[in-house]
Amino acid sequence: MAKKMLPARFEESEIEQIRAQAALEGRSLQDYVHDLLMNAVNARAQRRTEVLDRVLRISEGLNERLAQ
Repeated sequence: MAKKMLPARFEESEIEQIRAQAALEGRSLQDYVHDLLMNAVNARAQRRTEVLDRVLRISEGLNERLAQ
């Protein structure tokens, strides 16, 4: 799959922090930022799923009563 560019704006100090972390891990800046963002997206999606599952479990009895 072809990769596309996604411009993002950072302060110079932020870029330097990100660049330093990438260097510590021996990774390119682009690969580091890509993986960082994808991990954040996946973590949020997982958390959303967990919260929705919990709400459904907690409200199961109520939903059954309301459906009657």
